[in-house]
Amino acid sequence: MLRSTRNLVWPVLAVLFATLLSSTAVAQSAESDAGETKRIVVVTWRGCEDACQGFLNYIDTTSIDAEIILRDLDKDRTVLPAMVEEVRALDPDLLVTWGTSVTLGMIGTVDGDRSGVVTGVPTVFMIVADPVGADIVDSYKRPGRPLVTGTRNRVPEGTQMRVLADYRPFDKIGLIYNEDELNAVLKAEEIHRVGAEQGFEVVERVLASNANGEPLVDDISQAVADIAAQDVDFLYIGSSSFLLANADLLTSSALEHDLPLATAYEAMVRESNALIALASPYYNVGQLAGFQAEQILADGKSPGDLEVLGLDRFTVLVNIETARALDLYPPMLLLRYAEIVAGSE
Repeated sequence: MLRSTRNLVWPVLAVLFATLLSSTAVAQSAESDAGETKRIVVVTWRGCEDACQGFLNYIDTTSIDAEIILRDLDKDRTVLPAMVEEVRALDPDLLVTWGTSVTLGMIGTVDGDRSGVVTGVPTVFMIVADPVGADIVDSYKRPGRPLVTGTRNRVPEGTQMRVLADYRPFDKIGLIYNEDELNAVLKAEEIHRVGAEQGFEVVERVLASNANGEPLVDDISQAVADIAAQDVDFLYIGSSSFLLANADLLTSSALEHDLPLATAYEAMVRESNALIALASPYYNVGQLAGFQAEQILADGKSPGDLEVLGLDRFTVLVNIETARALDLYPPMLLLRYAEIVAGSE
């Protein structure tokens, strides 16, 4: 029978890393065939959300005797150098990174400088929209790095656009994104390529930024207004942690302009007022990362020999309250496979 305990684990370098206000540490124990405790450090961007919980729950069901140490950047990239130093000092059996910014900051790129990143530690990344485009791995089949593998969580943009066409035919897509996130830029480029292939126009609006290159919340409403003025059929949000964090402002602005908002983020439909999402549930992505970790820690496989995995099935969600507000009800074809949700209250 699996036995699990969770206790606080204090940082090894407590004084040096006192600024890591959001750091949490969790220990998990289970009977392991080898009887050896494996130390896993999980570094997240915005807390232990669904993917992180999916990972923890998966490890809890395995035979791995695991001490899991959680660290969170609280969306602050300046913490990354200190986090790298802490992981080096902890010397874990496995490092798990959440998101593109965290992954690049912790382990760098395929051929990048290794002086400021973690080396020599097996690593599994998750919630990285385009690990090949971000140069984290060479390919999905062969990561090209002996100690790195992970999961890909994003639905291809071509598939996204085909699902939107099932909702209603369109000729013009509006796109808003911020340039300080590599994922956002890569996905914008992909949408333009898909538009050329599928024969629709893409109208984009890059969010204004401050002197530090950070996008401005105050520009979101104006950006939506600018896109709406272009008579687009849908506003699409492909990848942006910033816009996800400001989903209520974004989606309410879209509703004010009678603009249907489509997204790759499940939460924008479930918890806010986006119309439709085609998404990989984050919890399932975390479970997939847990499976990767099990192969490494329990089965002794090398990360570099493991494919970068993605989910085989995606979830289509439609916010019925938003559909009513827009007088844009989903057709019967879409209702055959979509999940209807009420969205935010």
